Amino acid sequence: MMATNTPHEGAEVYTSDGHKIGKVIEVLTNEFFVEEGTLIKHTRAFRYDALGTVTPERVTLTLDRDSVKGTWNEVTLQDKHGRDRHVIQVGVPHQIPTYDELQTT
Repeated sequence: MMATNTPHEGAEVYTSDGHKIGKVIEVLTNEFFVEEGTLIKHTRAFRYDALGTVTPERVTLTLDRDSVKGTWNEVTLQDKHGRDRHVIQVGVPHQIPTYDELQTT
């Protein structure tokens, strides 16, 4: 099959060192979301610069397993159905809130 530059929903996602991490569940303009896990599911957001090779059935990232599992920023976003989803933004360093951000008025 012909490779494209855009991942497809349902494609299996692998790290550059061959570890399967999950399936593509949503594709946006600048990033795509991968769901991993069976009982406890996690969602990771990847920017397109993390793409290695892409076919309709498989995405191979330019990142190895250790990089994917590293400490990244975590946010809560709404999915395409309007449900809140906890997302790990791979490639975005973990951000610790400053004292001013923690204060409430």
